[in-house]
Amino acid sequence: MMENFGIICGVTLGLFGSVFSVVQFFYQRHKDKEQAEREAQRDKEQAEREAQRDKAQDLKDRLTFLTQVIIDKDIPRESRQPFYEEYIAKGGNGTVVKFWLENK
Repeated sequence: MMENFGIICGVTLGLFGSVFSVVQFFYQRHKDKEQAEREAQRDKEQAEREAQRDKAQDLKDRLTFLTQVIIDKDIPRESRQPFYEEYIAKGGNGTVVKFWLENK
């Protein structure tokens, strides 16, 4: 009788352990999938931020170049006109515009 009880308990615990293991496997797989989705979203957002930062830096670099050309008095004013127009079109303002308007 005790042997049968021990066998039944062993089989029951074994089956419970097996079922628990399968449930744990599927739960972990679900959690891994969610984590991968979060990481992919984070990577996408970071790439977008880097692209915006690069675009802003490119604009800043272009405005700096245009400023240097506009201020260079060795270049005839007529030749600098397209650079000034591009500078204004790209949102440039401030002292460069003042310089341009004062030095006709």
